[in-house]
Amino acid sequence: MVQTRLAMNPDGSYRNWEYKPEVARVELCKLIARLDLPLSVADNDAWDDYIQRAHNPRHVRVSRFSTSRDLEKLFIDTINNLKHIVFPSVNSICLTSDIWSGNAKEDYITVVAHFINSDWQLKKHVIGFRLIEEAHTGTNIAERISDVVEAFGMTDKIFAVSLDNASSNNNAMQILAPIFSGYLGVDTDPDNPSKKTYYVVH
Repeated sequence: MVQTRLAMNPDGSYRNWEYKPEVARVELCKLIARLDLPLSVADNDAWDDYIQRAHNPRHVRVSRFSTSRDLEKLFIDTINNLKHIVFPSVNSICLTSDIWSGNAKEDYITVVAHFINSDWQLKKHVIGFRLIEEAHTGTNIAERISDVVEAFGMTDKIFAVSLDNASSNNNAMQILAPIFSGYLGVDTDPDNPSKKTYYVVH
């Protein structure tokens, strides 16, 4: 006879707890991503001893190669969830973006989406992490931001874009403003119809 292991449901009720290796593998990927751990962190005797003796005697080792595939699948599933479930239900999205240098002296641009969900909770997701090999011109910055936004189908949902005060970012906003004008709307000067004002914060 084995004593039943209980787990609590979100509503406060209880259920029989069952070890699920597939759940453990997903949680391992999330742990590696959050703490920036090596893929081999769980592929050794020391990890097996720690988990089996302190937490779960039914733990099964996962190789670094399996973890690599699991991470790729988790990434793809997360992107698809954002594209097809999360963002289609959101009407207004704000973006922040910045450029920074990694340890290998390579420059990257990140794009982060901020929005209020149906439960009135503020959420944010990193939707772009791109290498910039060219000069940090306004054109290159605008191209990468617009590519990310178009990939997620959010071009007509951008309410505001926040960047720092670099001159190249000012140039980037001149390019991005007309692209995002579907949501923001455009004011036309009645005395000069060719002059248009786009409401984008930067």
